[in-house]
This record gives sequence, C-alpha cells and structure tokens, in this order.
Amino acid sequence: MARYWCIFFILAKIISMKIKFALRACIAMMVFSGTCLNVNAQQDSAVNNNIYKQKLRRNKPLEDELGYTHALKAGNTIYISGTMSAGFMPDQLSEIMNNIKNDLAKYGATMQNVVKQTVYTTDLDSFMLNKIIMKSFYNGDYPTSTVVEVKRLLLPQFKVEIEVTAILPKEE
Repeated sequence: MARYWCIFFILAKIISMKIKFALRACIAMMVFSGTCLNVNAQQDSAVNNNIYKQKLRRNKPLEDELGYTHALKAGNTIYISGTMSAGFMPDQLSEIMNNIKNDLAKYGATMQNVVKQTVYTTDLDSFMLNKIIMKSFYNGDYPTSTVVEVKRLLLPQFKVEIEVTAILPKEE
C-alpha cells in the first residue's frame, strides 16, 4: 500500500510544480519507480579491462540515459548505488534498507557482507532520531559509515539516500 502512496505523492507534486521542475520530477519518478513498483531487475554481464562485471539494472532506459548502474558486482565486491524512497523518515529508511537487502540477496550476499555505507540526508536531526531502524538491519555487525547532510536530493520528498559496498568471501 505504501508503494502506491509514494507514486500518488510524486504525481501530485508533478501536477503542482512549475514546468521547469516537471522534467526533474519525471526523471525522479522513473528512478524511484524501480524501487516503488518492484520492476523486474535485469542482470547484464560484461568483461571490461579483464574485470568481470555483473550489473543489476532496475530501469535500463533511464540508467542508460543518466549513465549509471543501480548495482554492480565486480569480483567479490558489490556496489549498490544511492537508493531513495518517499514518505516519512522512518518509512524511507525501512524501505531503502529492505531494497538494499533484497538487491544484495540477488548476488548471494546479506547485510552482514556490507563493509561501507554512505548516507546522504537533508534532515540530519530526523535521521539521527531514526538510526535504530538502520541498526536493526545489521544485527550488531555494523559497517563503516559516513553520514552527510546535504541541501537537497533529487526531489524534496526524498529525505535520505543510502549507498553501500559489500564484500563476498572469495570463491575457492
């Protein structure tokens, strides 16, 4: 139900925005729809410079246009791009962390494989009040972490964006 609420919220914002902000809102909606609508993720594999890369793509046309990949496994390292959600801070954190957890699982990893986490937030005080949500996903096995307060994210309703790096054990 929360997933449909977020789309309604974004559409309402687009309708109420001035034209110059409409394009940014549409791009954000396409990026956000990958997490909000359970879009089937696509995996691409390639070998570049002798590095085998396995990509997890949520919205291939948009990712190609903006020049990024949602998640990438290179060797035994997994990189998850900044992940966002809409709603109140606790809802955003829960949704983001669940999406990251699910993306890691597609590579055979868990939250305990995460070694680095970077959080960008527009409201550091609210984030700190809800940090217990973040902690609950790691079960005491916390990664290194950086938290940065920023002026804004892609859209005003996005209050937090999280990216992670995870390491899988080397295959023997």
